[in-house]
Amino acid sequence: MPSSPYSPASPDGGAYRLVFPKVCKTRDVITWLREGKQQFKRAPAPWVTCMLIWFAFSLLMSFIPVVGQILSGLVNYVFIAGLMLGCYEAHQGGAFTSQYMFAGFKHNVAKLVGLGVVSMVVSGGIMWLALGDMYPAMLSGNLETIPADIDIKGLLVSILIASLLLIPLMMGLWFAPVLIIRHDLSIFAALRLSFVGCFINTLPFFWYGLILIPMLLFGMFTLGLGLLIVLPVIMISIYASYVQIFLEPVVVTTPVEPVE
Repeated sequence: MPSSPYSPASPDGGAYRLVFPKVCKTRDVITWLREGKQQFKRAPAPWVTCMLIWFAFSLLMSFIPVVGQILSGLVNYVFIAGLMLGCYEAHQGGAFTSQYMFAGFKHNVAKLVGLGVVSMVVSGGIMWLALGDMYPAMLSGNLETIPADIDIKGLLVSILIASLLLIPLMMGLWFAPVLIIRHDLSIFAALRLSFVGCFINTLPFFWYGLILIPMLLFGMFTLGLGLLIVLPVIMISIYASYVQIFLEPVVVTTPVEPVE
C-alpha cells in the first residue's frame, strides 16, 4: 500500500505501515474512547475552537438554501481529514492546534471534496428512492408542498428503510478521510477499505455506536455545549480505532554480518 509522510512512529521509534484491516475485540472500544478523553484533556482549548469554527460554518451554510447544504457537504470531509492530521500529531506526542481544522485544504483536497460528492450523491439517491418527491421538499425546507394527509406510518417506514440502506455508505465513509489524507488512497480504495474495516468489526462497532448514542444525546440536551467535548472525543476515538485496525509497526531487522 502507498506510504505517507504522515505515517506515525511506533513506540520503538519505527514506523507504521498500512495493512489489511484487522479484527478488534469488543473491549477495545473502551480503549478508543479513553484515548479520546485523554487526548482532549491535553488540548481542550484548540479542540473547542475547532468545533466552534465548524459549528459557525455549518450555521452560516444553513441560511443558504440547497447551495449552502451542498457546500457544507463538500467541505465536511476536508475538515475531518484535517482533524485526523491533528490526531496524528497528538499521537506522535506533538501539540494539537486549531490550525489543523484547515489542514485538509493543503493535502489531497480534490479527493476529499470528491468524497463529499460521493456521499451526497449516494445518500441523496437513497433518500429520493425511499421518500420520493418529499425528499427535495424536505431538503429545501419547503414543507408547504408536503400533503397534509400524508401517511405518517408509511413515512416512518420509508425513513427506516432509507436509514438501513445508508449504513453501508456510512461504513465506507467512516475511515475514508483518514485513509485518503494519510495514505493517498483513491476515493474508491478508501471507501472499500473503510467498509471492510467496519464490516469485519461489526460487533465492536455495534457497541461503539450504542455508547455514542447517550454521549451525543448529552451533547444535544446541554443546548449543544456538550458537543464541544463529545465530538472531539469521538474524532480522536476514530483515529485511535484506525491505528489499531489499519496500521502495523514496521519491523526493521539488522542484517547479520557474515562470519569469516
